[in-house]
Amino acid sequence: MGKQDLAKAERHARKLIPFSKDWKLIEAEGAGPFVSRMVHRRPDGSRHTWTSRSHRKSRGHRLNIGLGWWISVLFMVGSACFAIGSLAGLAPGLFGQVSQSVAVLNAVFFMGSLFFTSAAYLQLLEAANAGRRAAQARGETAVKPFCWFGWQPGQIGWLSAAVQFAGTLLFNVNTADALLPSFNWLQEDLLIWTPDAVGCICFLVASWLAVLECCHGMAFWKIKGLPWWIVMINLLGSIGFGISGVFALVLPRATDVLDLQAVNVWTLAGALCFLAGAYLLIPEMTKQKQSANNSL
Repeated sequence: MGKQDLAKAERHARKLIPFSKDWKLIEAEGAGPFVSRMVHRRPDGSRHTWTSRSHRKSRGHRLNIGLGWWISVLFMVGSACFAIGSLAGLAPGLFGQVSQSVAVLNAVFFMGSLFFTSAAYLQLLEAANAGRRAAQARGETAVKPFCWFGWQPGQIGWLSAAVQFAGTLLFNVNTADALLPSFNWLQEDLLIWTPDAVGCICFLVASWLAVLECCHGMAFWKIKGLPWWIVMINLLGSIGFGISGVFALVLPRATDVLDLQAVNVWTLAGALCFLAGAYLLIPEMTKQKQSANNSL
């Protein structure tokens, strides 16, 4: 982790990002087998710094350019749905009779999961279409055909997006099953709690991969600007959802979850973190595009 062997890092990186052959790699960082930051010396002596997060956020297919805004908005709407649903359970007086309808609240959570899945898929598209070409000219945009899914497990950003997308699909299953008629404890654990728990694990893994990508290793305590705040806030959101999932377990022959209030509290905390993280994607996107336009 951290500083990597330059020869090994360059061989790995050139399979993914074909930098100009006359650029000399002088520094590389990343977690495990992943390369998330490289510094090259150009023939004129100037230096070029590449990071995987900024690469996919600021460059790619022309159809990919507007995805960042939609990712932010869809994640915000999905987070708001989860926040409203959990808040209605904690403070029913704020929502009147609506909060008394379990079906309505479950429908709100289901809608939130759909927005999450839409945003996660666009995030996967963003990663798959970031383009392999490094920023070698001002305003350069990748011209390869648009990719609707892609397969780039060697890129930590793509892997994080793919794992999170899988997690959102499990949340779809979890929240859709909750709309069905009442289950016994075993059915509820298998059809509702299990996909929720696995989905939470996916979110935790995806969030941790995003932290490793941003910090280029395990030094996650070193604040590195706006992207650091985004990935750390999202990690806190995933932790909140994970704790909520623990309290959502239904024990044998029980009629309800372990602690419904704790479920709502931690779901609300996680949703608010995701809402904040999603909002911060907008200024990050703006800054990345400005940097891309100013780069050489």
